[in-house]
Amino acid sequence: MKNYKRIALGSIAAVSLVAGGTVPALAQDAYVADDATSEELSYGSEQGTPFTIVEADASEGEFSWNQTEITPNEVIAKMFRNAVANLCGSTTDLIVDNPLEWKVSVTGDVKNTFTATVDELAQDENVSQTMTCTCASNPSDGAAIINADVKGIPVTLLLQKACPVEGANTITFVSSDGTETAVPLGYAIGRHAVISYEINDEDLSASVGGNNQLWMTRTAASYFTRDIVEVRITKEANPPANPGEGIEYPNSPNAGITSANA
Repeated sequence: MKNYKRIALGSIAAVSLVAGGTVPALAQDAYVADDATSEELSYGSEQGTPFTIVEADASEGEFSWNQTEITPNEVIAKMFRNAVANLCGSTTDLIVDNPLEWKVSVTGDVKNTFTATVDELAQDENVSQTMTCTCASNPSDGAAIINADVKGIPVTLLLQKACPVEGANTITFVSSDGTETAVPLGYAIGRHAVISYEINDEDLSASVGGNNQLWMTRTAASYFTRDIVEVRITKEANPPANPGEGIEYPNSPNAGITSANA
């Protein structure tokens, strides 16, 4: 099998093939054989940049993809808790107390304020769904993205129990360290917001850390507040903007090669 090396093409308008002819130059690099002759390397663009494109034998293969691959908890812990400790809206202290006995208060412009443990709320309703957590700036083929089986309390349950006043438009999640994350109420509902207490059938301590964590679909991980103690529902004259608004590519999908066979 021939070995190939990459050379920079620079900004050229067209490339000449060893076999003859030209094609538009869409990339900045080309691959050349290690044993390419000086004659081959004499081919170049109109600007005189030396390069060659050497044809390889035709290959066949299969390509497949899915969006349901679950990231193991040990990988999540390494990336989202240790390597980028602040990526998922972490609190200062991630000491695990007792996730199911953790108390959450629902307050604000509602008819019924209340405080309940996560376990009590989960007895009323809990959901399990595959969700994605990723940094908004995660580049193509970047590692700051995970898929997980998320189990928790849907925010819609809190709304049903609290009965927000007419015109309520903002929901704020308050962490035990005082961190507040506010988003439009309609956004949280539309993004299937859930206060998770299990990731991949284990307490959060085995993955992202903490006792509970907000998850929302199609939302950057920086909004995923942890160790929530209060959910405040209010009617604001100026509600917060939607997460990612104004960013050209918020929370862009990611693709990368995970394995290949010769």
